[in-house]
Amino acid sequence: MQDPIPCYVSGKGMFASHPTWSFKTRVIEILESTGLGYDTRYRYYATLFPERPRAELARLICDPMEYYDPDWPAYRSGPGTAYDETEAATRFMLERDHRFIDEAERAIVAFDEAGLGTGINCMRFLTTGRPLLGFYDPDRLAPGLNPSNILQLALDYPGLVTLERQADPARLAEIVCAWLGAGPETASTRRE
Repeated sequence: MQDPIPCYVSGKGMFASHPTWSFKTRVIEILESTGLGYDTRYRYYATLFPERPRAELARLICDPMEYYDPDWPAYRSGPGTAYDETEAATRFMLERDHRFIDEAERAIVAFDEAGLGTGINCMRFLTTGRPLLGFYDPDRLAPGLNPSNILQLALDYPGLVTLERQADPARLAEIVCAWLGAGPETASTRRE
């Protein structure tokens, strides 16, 4: 059996709602239950909250880090006092998020509620040559999201991006497992 692949499970952050929470928690459960991979953020916080049930922790880490990270209060009352709350939270989150991104070999992304942050995170992977599996449903995209922007990722990075037009959530495990089992050289297809 292969070693678990460190992954970064991404999607809308602060203003996410049920579609993104559901996606991220399901993917984390798939990674943990199959042993094929793991979400780097989840594994970090699992060591800090060992008593939390898996599903509860997976949902918790979908929220902004300053809502649950035990180091946030000390940062905010220490180095963070030099900044307003938004900038302090951004600096705190970015330091940790860079750690999670740097550890990850692959990204798994929900695009249905994607925002600028999701795009930035995708580019952090693609510009460093790491593969990305993205899911989108044209019928569920948040207002204002341009599906052409999502499709451009596969066109600009054909050897790295796999896009799945997610019409059937029941297939999520099958798709994620197949993608993790394939090498990056085969992770560049778009299925309709």
